[in-house]
Amino acid sequence: MNFWYTIGKSFFSNYTWRRPSRDKVVYLTFDDGPHPEITPWVMDQLESVGARGTFFAVGENAERYPGVIEGLISRGHQVGNHTHRHVKGWKTSAENYNEEVSECYKHILNTGLFRPPYGQINFKAVPQISSKNEIIMWDVLTKDYLPRLNTRLAQRRIRRLTTRGSIIVFHDSEKAKKNLIVLLPKYLDFLVKNGYKMEIL
Repeated sequence: MNFWYTIGKSFFSNYTWRRPSRDKVVYLTFDDGPHPEITPWVMDQLESVGARGTFFAVGENAERYPGVIEGLISRGHQVGNHTHRHVKGWKTSAENYNEEVSECYKHILNTGLFRPPYGQINFKAVPQISSKNEIIMWDVLTKDYLPRLNTRLAQRRIRRLTTRGSIIVFHDSEKAKKNLIVLLPKYLDFLVKNGYKMEIL
C-alpha cells in the first residue's frame, strides 16, 4: 500500500497524484533544475531508452541556464513551474507565493503544470494557481535528495510502488546527484524490462 499517496489523494483530491491509465505508462519528473551538467545527463539517460520526462524548473535556475531549458524543449521534454526561488508554501504569504509562480513563468514556457517545492503549497494561493495550472504531486518519491539514502533499498521501494499512471519524482540537482546517478539508470532498465512507457505529463 502506498500510504502517502492514499492520504494525499484523500485530503487533496484536487491535486494530481497519479494519472489514471489502462496502459503501462509512467511519468518521470525531475525537480529543482535546470543544472548545466546534471540535467543534460538526465536527458541522455532518458533518450537512451526512448523516454521523455517532465522537469519542474526553479525560475532562478532557468534564468541562469536558459540554454538548458531550450535543450529540454528541443529534445521533446516538458518543463513545469517550481516557483522562482524554491520557496516553502507554508512559510510564505499567499501574495508572495503567487508572485513566485508568476516570476518563474518569465523564464519558462507556460505549460500549465505546477509543483510546489517540498510538497508544501500555500493553501490561500491555491485558487489562483489552480485557475491556470494543474497542481502536480506524485505517488512515488525516490528521496534521492537524502545524503544517507540506502540506494539499494530505495530502488526496491520505488519499483514496488510503481504502477500504471505513476508520477515519479527525481531531482536534477547537485544535492541529489550522488543518488540520482545510481538510481535512475537501474530504474529505467526496470521500467523497460517491465514494458512501461515513459511519457510527459
